[in-house]
Amino acid sequence: MTDEELLAAHLRGDRSAFGQLVARHERRIYGICLRMLGNREDAQDAAQEAFVAALRRASTYRQAAAFSTWLYRIAVNAATDQARRRARARTTPLDPEEQPGLPREAVASDPGETVATAVAVQSALTRIPVDFRVAVVLCDLLRLPYAEAADILEVPVGTLKSRVFRGRLALAEQLSELGQGAPVKLQVVSGPGPAGTGALAQGPEGTGALARASEPVDSQRQTSEE
Repeated sequence: MTDEELLAAHLRGDRSAFGQLVARHERRIYGICLRMLGNREDAQDAAQEAFVAALRRASTYRQAAAFSTWLYRIAVNAATDQARRRARARTTPLDPEEQPGLPREAVASDPGETVATAVAVQSALTRIPVDFRVAVVLCDLLRLPYAEAADILEVPVGTLKSRVFRGRLALAEQLSELGQGAPVKLQVVSGPGPAGTGALAQGPEGTGALARASEPVDSQRQTSEE
């Protein structure tokens, strides 16, 4: 069953339908919250708040957008509200096994460097403005098309693109500061990324530092906007 069919079943009284939606999306929702907040406990709280809010608002869902877009919007709002309440999220270093999306070949070749990069990116993410942070999370970590990310945030595509670009620059600056004499060199380069406008690359080999700290990407969500 599709997400929309499960939600419709829930509204008809199927007691298991919403639980199936939670099971289907909980990893991605937790991932969004974790990247936004940088703290496992805060991310778990925000993810729970998001699903509770979705349950309460289930009858308000309209199929103008995909269910996932609607759910991601709720999750982003929950994480954003929590981040703003705290002004600056606490950051607990993530365990290697909690670094979703680390390429297996990268871990096998140099796990220490890979984990260090992922933790550095996560720490830097919590230090940039929340509006830029969520734009980078959606577009550079989740690899959502600009149009879908803009729909989630309910802003024009042009505004979303500006936030992504400014977020990348802010993230690169924070990573350089965190390097303390051995800065992580991050630059905006042309190539893979939403709308082909470029993504963040680390070092001369052009390794995608953001991708190393990302949630697994569904193949159908890797398409770019023209």
